[in-house]
Amino acid sequence: MKDAMVGAAAVSAAMPLALTRAASAEARLPVANQGVKIKIVTAEPLLVSYPGGGLWVLTRIRTDQGVEGIGEGFCESAESGRAVRTEILKIAASLIGTNPLGINAFVQKFKPLGKGRFWTSAIAAMEIAMWDIAGKVAGKPIYDLLGGALRTRIPVYQTWGAFDLERSIEKMAAAKARGIQMLKCDPFVTLPWRTVGERIQDLPRSEDIKATEKYLTRLRNVLGEDYKIGCDGHWRMSVEGAKQMAKAMEPFKPVFFEEPTTRPDDPDDLKAVAASTSIPISTGEHFETIEQAANAVASGVLSFIQPEVAWNCGILETLKMTSLAEGMGIRIATHGHVSPVAIRAASHINAVIPNLFFQEHPASSWQSWPETLFEPLDRLEDGHVILSDAPGLGMKLNEAELKKRLIA
Repeated sequence: MKDAMVGAAAVSAAMPLALTRAASAEARLPVANQGVKIKIVTAEPLLVSYPGGGLWVLTRIRTDQGVEGIGEGFCESAESGRAVRTEILKIAASLIGTNPLGINAFVQKFKPLGKGRFWTSAIAAMEIAMWDIAGKVAGKPIYDLLGGALRTRIPVYQTWGAFDLERSIEKMAAAKARGIQMLKCDPFVTLPWRTVGERIQDLPRSEDIKATEKYLTRLRNVLGEDYKIGCDGHWRMSVEGAKQMAKAMEPFKPVFFEEPTTRPDDPDDLKAVAASTSIPISTGEHFETIEQAANAVASGVLSFIQPEVAWNCGILETLKMTSLAEGMGIRIATHGHVSPVAIRAASHINAVIPNLFFQEHPASSWQSWPETLFEPLDRLEDGHVILSDAPGLGMKLNEAELKKRLIA
């Protein structure tokens, strides 16, 4: 557990590293090195359905050179997806005729013009598409434009949320058999869902604690004592409630306790929970900007952060977060409740950062459909995503499938 007393000073020291890495990535773009002249001619949001009733918010940017890029903005529901689409349309109107390789300038211009998760998700959707174009123009994968890969085999973990116990056990045992080396669960199956930011004083009932202990006992019996298991609180507990649950979980040795309280990025909440337990604390999927990340990291108690590239303004902002974390000795486990587009964008980031732990990856869900909108899907081998050297993101949309699944 980190010493919280040095948090703010350490963040100040780490911030230049974060900004330098992002600037270095920008300098490698083709527009900086080669003076490439290319303009955006169309930029559009694409709401597409996926089996199970959900939707993804994709973007497609086309250029006058015939090069196009795809991106994704994060959404949690049909309502939030339409809100992100609305913000994308506001941005798109200003991009026509501009150079898609000016990625840093794009982020710096648009980031201050709005606020909230819909706005930052819209920026991310456009920014990822621009990186896809940049890679294609350069004839290189995005990770080469970010400084070059430290690895092209990305270790991944999978999540089986707040499902009932037996369903979770079945899915997790199957994932382990496929070579997945870490799994995340939500063992707090009897706790009610909450709103992020809500202030509550509730404490778990004895039956809530017993249900969690039953879940983790069963899980350990199936997966083994040494198998890596993360526990996601899904921002459902008060500080005191999270302390009680952490105490109950300690015998099961989870690798982290993620977003334990209803204010998942609040430094005071994080410090209070961390001081009560030996379990490492993690958070980060709700980060919208580097400033929010710095505030949480300044708590001095985080062992992992879990940024979501489709939510937090995109690849450059995520790189800043990973560098900030590196300066604090914090490891990265990128969030991944998204489509193959944002998952691939995260993989390119994870290829270049030195402080990677794992990448969250829902590949088993795609394979069970099977997913045919994206070509090619990630190749998984022994619990790792294998990145190719294809230019840009390294994938394209299946146009015939896209027509079937577009939502008005």
